[in-house]
Amino acid sequence: MKKLIISVVTMMVAVTGFAQETVVASLSHEGETTMFYGLTALVNAAEKAQSGDIINLSRGIFNATTIKAGITLRGAGIDSDDPTYINGKLTIQIPTEDTNRFTIEGIICNSEMRMSGIFSSPQIVKCKLSNGFTTNSKTDNIDILVVNSKILDHFNVGGVCRASLINSFVDGVGFYDDAHFMGLNCVLFKNAMGNLHNSVWKNCIFATSNHSDAALPTDCECTNCVGVGYNNDPFRDLKIKPGCSNATYAEAFKDFTGSYTDELTFELSDAAKANENFKGTDGTQVGLYGGPQPFNLILSYPLISKMEVGEKTDDKGQLEVTIGVK
Repeated sequence: MKKLIISVVTMMVAVTGFAQETVVASLSHEGETTMFYGLTALVNAAEKAQSGDIINLSRGIFNATTIKAGITLRGAGIDSDDPTYINGKLTIQIPTEDTNRFTIEGIICNSEMRMSGIFSSPQIVKCKLSNGFTTNSKTDNIDILVVNSKILDHFNVGGVCRASLINSFVDGVGFYDDAHFMGLNCVLFKNAMGNLHNSVWKNCIFATSNHSDAALPTDCECTNCVGVGYNNDPFRDLKIKPGCSNATYAEAFKDFTGSYTDELTFELSDAAKANENFKGTDGTQVGLYGGPQPFNLILSYPLISKMEVGEKTDDKGQLEVTIGVK
């Protein structure tokens, strides 16, 4: 494993370009940045990371690991020409006494993400979880926030966890034990509706790929939500369902016909945008592009566009580094 200490770098940035043909993880700790290279770069950086640190990942593929500290994990963005991928199950298992929040942003996880334990509210921001998300046990107690993300295959939460989904696409939602859900301006697809007990949904779109007759459970609350592609009203058994309605795919979406692809935007059709049935509680449109945080994948931090490393170390054993930021 190679390491490079860069004491002059003070801006915490994600690495997206590097002269060498290798992936890079930079670990920022108390004003000092340590670089790790290769497939195991994330594994090695996570082993050294302490609570409050930042790990920035370049574009490319990294082996998964277990995160055991409240760190911030940043990638190159999921809509980049060269995204950041994590291969293998990414496990988040932070000690209860660690009060720093774990945040992951701008990363595609090719396998399942798992969280386990009792720790401060983690955030999943502008990420894509290609093989779903799960909490591990009935004793888990985690407040999970998902913003502007895509979660495919499943989003399963148990224990006494609470999950808030904001302006996100989720393919299959289920929760168990005493877990609770809240969704705002989401698109939910292929849902196991019978599992959505004690959940609250506002300005969301429930879509199905199989023209299901399933209905939401009676203890679920929905406000200004739309069911798309159902043979029967999915809200029919609800006690609280003000402003809820139903529509066909063609009435609701510009580009969605019942089968998911990564290219889908889930934008409303022009007719839907003009239809009061597709207005949310705040007057903006239901679904991903309304509400307080309309869906976009612009990262919250700058990215490195150029990184040149000198060929030789100086008399102090350090390399000269030139960085370009965009």
